[in-house]
Amino acid sequence: MKRVNRYGFILLLITGLISVTTVQAQNDDLANSGSFYSGIGFGLPVDYFSPFSMGMGISGVANYSGFSTNIANPAQWGLTGYTQATLSAKLDNTFSSDINSSTRNAFFGIEQFQITVPIVKSRLGFSASITPMARGDFRKRSGGLHNPLPGLSNSVSYDFTTVGSGGVNRFETGLGFAVTDRISVGYAFSANLLSMNETVVPEFSSNQFRATNYERKKEGYSFGHRFGIYAFTQNLFREEDQISFGATISLPVEIEAEQKITAFRSVNNQRILVDYNENSPNRNGRIKLPLEFNTGLTYNLSRFINVSAEFMVQQWGDALYSFDTNQQELYKDRTRAGFGVQYHPYRSEQLGGFLSRMKYSTGVTYDTGSLEINNENIETIYFNAGIGLISVRSASSVDFSIHYGIRGTESVSLVKENIWGFKISLNLAEWMFVRQRFQ
Repeated sequence: MKRVNRYGFILLLITGLISVTTVQAQNDDLANSGSFYSGIGFGLPVDYFSPFSMGMGISGVANYSGFSTNIANPAQWGLTGYTQATLSAKLDNTFSSDINSSTRNAFFGIEQFQITVPIVKSRLGFSASITPMARGDFRKRSGGLHNPLPGLSNSVSYDFTTVGSGGVNRFETGLGFAVTDRISVGYAFSANLLSMNETVVPEFSSNQFRATNYERKKEGYSFGHRFGIYAFTQNLFREEDQISFGATISLPVEIEAEQKITAFRSVNNQRILVDYNENSPNRNGRIKLPLEFNTGLTYNLSRFINVSAEFMVQQWGDALYSFDTNQQELYKDRTRAGFGVQYHPYRSEQLGGFLSRMKYSTGVTYDTGSLEINNENIETIYFNAGIGLISVRSASSVDFSIHYGIRGTESVSLVKENIWGFKISLNLAEWMFVRQRFQ
C-alpha cells in the first residue's frame, strides 16, 4: 500500500466520510466546555436578561426598574434618570448523557456589560452594551472507516476530536425617547462580530496516515437594527395597580464570513503554516441570525408584588450556515415562553431587617429550541429563583439568581443535559458616575 500523502487526512475530514457524532467526556477541560448542542452551526442562541428580571428567567421587555439598566427593551432607555452601569456573569454546570455514556462540564463567562446615560432626564437616554448573541463551547468526537485503496478490505478507522469556542457578539448603541409620560420608544444599532475557533486532532488506526492537528477559524461582521416600545397605565382594576406592555423586534443579520483551515508542517526542520483552503470556493460563506420578536406584560398588583409573562419568537428556520448545509438544515423556528413573580418588601415606608431590603423572584420558562435532530426538537425547560440586594443609600443593587434546566433527550441517539447554574449582576448608579449634561 502506498503511503498516504500529507494532505490525505484533511481531505478525509472535509469530505466527511462515514462520520458520526458522539458525546465525549469533557472533565479534562471544564472551563472551556459548554453545551454539546453548541457544536452545531455557529453555536446556540444566547438570551439576554435584564438584571431586574433575571431571577424570573425572563428578559424584562416589560419590566422597568430604576435600580438597574435594561438590555431587553431600547424604549426603556428614555426613562433613565441618572447614569447606570451593569456587569453580569454566569456559571453553568452541565451533566450530559446519552444511552452509552455521561460526562460533566462547566462554562463560566461574562454575560453582558451595559451603560445607560440620560441626555434629558427621564425623557431621552443613551445606551451602549456588549452581549453575546450565539455561543459555541464544546468538545466532540466524530469517526468512522475509510478504505484508502478501493477494492481492498483493510479499512482504516479514524477519529477526530474537535474543541471549539466562539460565536457572535453584539456591540450595540442606541437611544430611548419618552413620547409621553406613559409611552416610550427606542432604537438600537449594532455591530455583530463572528469569531469561531476550532482545533481538530485526528487519530488513525494505521501509522501509514500522518495525523496532523489543524485549525478552523471563521470570522466576519455585519450590522443590525432593533426597535422597541414600552407603555404602562395605572389604577386599571384597583387602586395603586399598574400594567405595563413591552415589545421589541430585531431585524435579521447576515454576515459575510471567511473560513481558514490551517496547520503547521515541518519543512527543512522549520515549522511552516499551511493554508489548506486558500483558493477553495468554500473559503467564503454566509451566516444569518434570524428575525426576533419579543413581547411581554407585567402586572403590579401593588407596589410589593408583580407578575410577568413573556413570549418570544425567533425564525431560526430562515437562519443560514453555508459552511455546512447539513447542519443548516437542523435549524427550525424557535419560541420561548416565560412566567414569573416578584416580591419587593424594601418598598415599605417602614424599613425592617436585612431580609426586608431584598427583592425576591421566581419563574419558569419553556423553550422549543432552535434545532430539530432526528425529528426531535431540542427543547429546554428552566426553573429560576433569585434575590436582589437593594442599597438604602443609592440606586445601586446586586442581583443573584440560580437556575435548573433540562435540555434534549437520550432517545434517538441524542444527548440529554441537566443544567445547574447561577448568575450575578452588579448594578452601579448615581454618584459613581458623571451626571447627565441636560435636565
